[in-house]
Amino acid sequence: MILKNANVLYNDKIDKLDIKIENEKIIKIDSNIEAKKNESVLDYKDKYIIAGGIDPHTHFNIFTNTQSSDDFHSGSIAALHGGTTTVIDHPGFGPKDCALNHQINKYHEYAKQSLCDYALHGVAQHINESTFDEMKSLKQSGIHSFKMYLTYLYRLEDNDVIKLLNYAKELDIIICVHAENHFGIEYLKKIYKERTDLLEPLKHALSRANIFESEAVYRLLSFCEAIKFDKLYLVHMSAKESFDVIRLFKDRGLKFYTETCIQYLFLDDCVYLEDDGYKYILSPPLRKKGNEKYIYQAIKDGLVDTIGTDHCTFSLEQKSIGKTDFSSCPNGTPGVEERIALLFTEFLKGTFTAKEFVDLSSKNAASIFQLKNKGCIDKGIDADIIVIEKGKYYFDKIHSLCGYTCYDKIELQAKITDVFLRGEHVIKDGQCINKKQGIYVNNID
Repeated sequence: MILKNANVLYNDKIDKLDIKIENEKIIKIDSNIEAKKNESVLDYKDKYIIAGGIDPHTHFNIFTNTQSSDDFHSGSIAALHGGTTTVIDHPGFGPKDCALNHQINKYHEYAKQSLCDYALHGVAQHINESTFDEMKSLKQSGIHSFKMYLTYLYRLEDNDVIKLLNYAKELDIIICVHAENHFGIEYLKKIYKERTDLLEPLKHALSRANIFESEAVYRLLSFCEAIKFDKLYLVHMSAKESFDVIRLFKDRGLKFYTETCIQYLFLDDCVYLEDDGYKYILSPPLRKKGNEKYIYQAIKDGLVDTIGTDHCTFSLEQKSIGKTDFSSCPNGTPGVEERIALLFTEFLKGTFTAKEFVDLSSKNAASIFQLKNKGCIDKGIDADIIVIEKGKYYFDKIHSLCGYTCYDKIELQAKITDVFLRGEHVIKDGQCINKKQGIYVNNID
């Protein structure tokens, strides 16, 4: 198969090129590739071709007192329509005191429904005498990262945080972390709950103040500096104050990874004042307008490695309790279908360079989490390819089963028309024609 005449994002610039695909791989990139007799040729003149997106932060099949809208089947369909060909999913918490492989085994079963490729993070919800050996065993099966939380039911306290970081250092494993100060959040939530007139959605954001995120980030990076651990991965960084801390430790020479998410670039806490403001309740919350400028500057300064989504969906009916009681609202918003179009629009506007777009949307995630043959357009790489049409668009049709988008008011300059997963045409002219099953792509070489 040859894809011809497209504007290809290749080697950090746009060139008019052809791409030849055989046996799931890109085997040639050049001008005017000649087709063999009976070889399939698709002409994408005036369209863009980019690498399939990698979303490093999704939550499919998650249960948080209520079941999420999207499982791996519906979530992967939304991902493919949005140009994301690989997701790295964060499993939810398992039963109390469960072994580390409990959730991994469970999610492998869930992921048999996936139509896009997938990898998994582990989840460390407690530390005991078996944890080190369990981490070592799971690494051998391709789990290169484990997530810990500093808030919620199975949060880790500082002594266990340091133990986990030391285990990860010895095993050469990435530790992802949800960084918020649990006790500060609970204190403010308690105050608001005692005043029943103060439970509207905006109070969700106020109860999870910027400083609670940045304090946790400072604490974590201090631990990493003390024990010389260089593989911390900060998920969904949202607050200006957190990026001040990140900049401080980067200037001191500490190595670690930073993720932000599309919601913190494109939305702000004004939406909590809307009639359906409850649909935007997620953690960390949306921040005050102007906060996003600091994140864009952090991207320009090389302080952000990946942009994910934290895709975690619930129906408007499930979330509607948040209209009067933010503390009972399931946390999460959709994003896996919207991410690439939003980011590529910013690339077309000149907000991102070609290199920044590729690094943030796919390449860095592939490198950090060892996803072999993923993340860019290049010879020998999996033929995960997105075709984009330039124009004026809005998100008018969403495939997530939550039934809504948070980005319907944003004018786009990019529309994803076609997607190839390991060389197979799975989205054609905006329609899913997928016949290819997603596979587990964690590299265990």
